[in-house]
Amino acid sequence: MSPQELDILEARRVYKSTGAIPAQMLRSTIYRAWERSHLLGANSQALQAEKLSILATERLIEQKRTLIQVAAPYIRMLSQAAGTDRHAVMLGDSTAIVLDVVGDKQTVQGPEPFPGPGSLLSEAVAGANGIGTPLAEADYVEIISAEHFIDGFHPFTCQGIPLRDDRQEILGVLSISLRRADARQRLKEILLCASHGIEAELLIANLEKDVSRVLESNPNEYQPLEELRQDIVQAHQAARLKLEVISRMVAVNRLDYAIQLLRQAEQSIQIFCRRAEIWRNLASFEIGTLQPVSLTNSISNLVDLFSTEAVIRQVEVETDWDKSIMVLADPRSLLRQLLHYFLQAFDYAGKGGTVKVVVKEIPHSESAQISFIVNSICHISQSTPTSQVFYLPIIKIKDEQ
Repeated sequence: MSPQELDILEARRVYKSTGAIPAQMLRSTIYRAWERSHLLGANSQALQAEKLSILATERLIEQKRTLIQVAAPYIRMLSQAAGTDRHAVMLGDSTAIVLDVVGDKQTVQGPEPFPGPGSLLSEAVAGANGIGTPLAEADYVEIISAEHFIDGFHPFTCQGIPLRDDRQEILGVLSISLRRADARQRLKEILLCASHGIEAELLIANLEKDVSRVLESNPNEYQPLEELRQDIVQAHQAARLKLEVISRMVAVNRLDYAIQLLRQAEQSIQIFCRRAEIWRNLASFEIGTLQPVSLTNSISNLVDLFSTEAVIRQVEVETDWDKSIMVLADPRSLLRQLLHYFLQAFDYAGKGGTVKVVVKEIPHSESAQISFIVNSICHISQSTPTSQVFYLPIIKIKDEQ
């Protein structure tokens, strides 16, 4: 046994005999979890989790149907990555009630009781565990064997991470429990990537709702926004396919290449989320307040969002500015204004054309000039590039002393 494992066992002995929690023998995360569990009245000698009634469980699963369906393929991939190791992948709601469990037959359906749908895994009921503790900490948590508060969970090492919506509110938790503690390292990164994948899938569902709202409120804006939405969703599907391949590789210990793909998948998901946020701002027709906005960042974000569209149209997009420029504008209105200029420039440039966006400060003025300069090989009569120009008030950022 390692010194850490001996410390944990001694901490349990002290707690059971005196009710005191020796902080110096526990990792800080575990100490906090034990303290909460103790104060909330969890029974450290319990052998299994409490459960809702069958009817209450059925009602809850129906209420959380969307989350369960969205998470299902990622839960399957995570279970696939565990391979032949004894394991269970769990999805919980925001109150730490289990919604779904997938794992090997011996673990999930064997004679030893394992928490199934409807199980109550909040720290108040089940102590420190891979569902309740990540929710209490609002962060990724790993709990190794006897670090679990109740005796019945000691055979497992658990990892869990909260699932958040686009407002960063916690709506659930994804967790994996393993019999072999040494198997956890190869699955941690996949767990984190899978959780981000689930969050991205939920964001896709919201984007689909936004499309309907755009169509109802402003049908003229529908087509370009729908095309951009399809581009970013298809890019995310590629990340999901990578995660599928990764889960198979990890299951057979092809770790080196799997790690490379995992980095790519995680990066793709992050790019998707950033692009989706830009899209949602474009799709919002609310009028906001004037505030300092990075004009150059806004243009760069749209260039990134239009990357697939530019390839399809065979239009080259260039940007030109000397420094970052802040302007006074409503961020959403500015994005929509830039969107219109980009679309008009693309249409005029045609196949093989070039769109160059130039931003510069006007000398002796408090304004920035934004020029969309189009070179088109389709309009052969056009002897000089065409350009569209507009101006915005600059916000001067004082240098910090």
